[in-house]
Amino acid sequence: MGIRDILFGKKQVPPFSAAIYSLSVSLHPLRLPARRPDYVQLDLTVRNAFDRPLLTSVVLRVPKELGFDQSAISHEREIRLGELAGGESKNMRVLLYGTSRTGPGTYKVEVFALSHYRDYSYVLNEVRKTVELRAA
Repeated sequence: MGIRDILFGKKQVPPFSAAIYSLSVSLHPLRLPARRPDYVQLDLTVRNAFDRPLLTSVVLRVPKELGFDQSAISHEREIRLGELAGGESKNMRVLLYGTSRTGPGTYKVEVFALSHYRDYSYVLNEVRKTVELRAA
C-alpha cells in the first residue's frame, strides 16, 4: 500500500459475477397515445443479486420525442437509491410523457442499474435493459 492509496482512499474491489442486479421493468398502459400530451407509468424493480451491499443508482434515457416532464425537455434521469444490502430490492415508479411531437412508432427506453464505489462519481459496474414503448 503506497502513500497515494492512503491519501486517496483506494480500496479493494471484489470480483463480480456477470449479473449483479436483477431489473424488472413494466409499462402501464402498454401504449402511449401519439401526438397527444399524455403519459405512461414505468414501474421499475431493482434487486441486488450480489452478497454484499452496493451503492446503487438507476439512470433512465428516452429519445427526444419523450420526456420525464410534461414539456418533454429532460430526456435523462438519475435516481440515487443509496446502499442496497445483498438481496434487497427497491421499487420505483417514473412517468414518461409524450407531446404533440411524439409520432406513431416504437421508442426505446434504456434503463441502467449502476453500482458505485466511494461515491456516485465512480462507476464500478452496470446492468442495462432496453424496453420498447409503442405510440399509436
